[in-house]
Amino acid sequence: MAGIAVEATKQALYYYGPSLLTQQYFEKHKKPPGLLDRLQAAAGPHKTGKDPHIAGRALDIILFAKDPQEKEYADQIVQVFLGLRKKMDFVSVVYNGWEWNGQGVRFPHVDEAHKTHIHIEWGKSGVGIAAFASDLEDALYEAFSGGNLKSGDYAAG
Repeated sequence: MAGIAVEATKQALYYYGPSLLTQQYFEKHKKPPGLLDRLQAAAGPHKTGKDPHIAGRALDIILFAKDPQEKEYADQIVQVFLGLRKKMDFVSVVYNGWEWNGQGVRFPHVDEAHKTHIHIEWGKSGVGIAAFASDLEDALYEAFSGGNLKSGDYAAG
């Protein structure tokens, strides 16, 4: 079962993030191939052991970096998370070759998996807190309402 912070983030993204997140995408590597949700908290069948998805402490937001529009959405979501990092109390955000820790420090994270999605993860203490939910909803609304998608590559600078 997903933690409170995971569920609050998932709900905020669904209702206030880009509408694309309410849709499914086709996953050709799934057996059998098929449609999957873009907001994934549950651990997939390939997850084992102490994976944070199994523990209910992680959320994957499926937005493909190779698609310019989806990358733009992902860049903005990462910026929203980083802007609320103290309130959200996450331990890491991973996307498209980069990872940010809970202090907002960026460093390389080289793997292919996180070019297909944003991964946000909480520690054992932070996952039980969702006091940030209204701030997250407000920030997502500001970023994505009325075509107000802000440009910018989070990796710049």
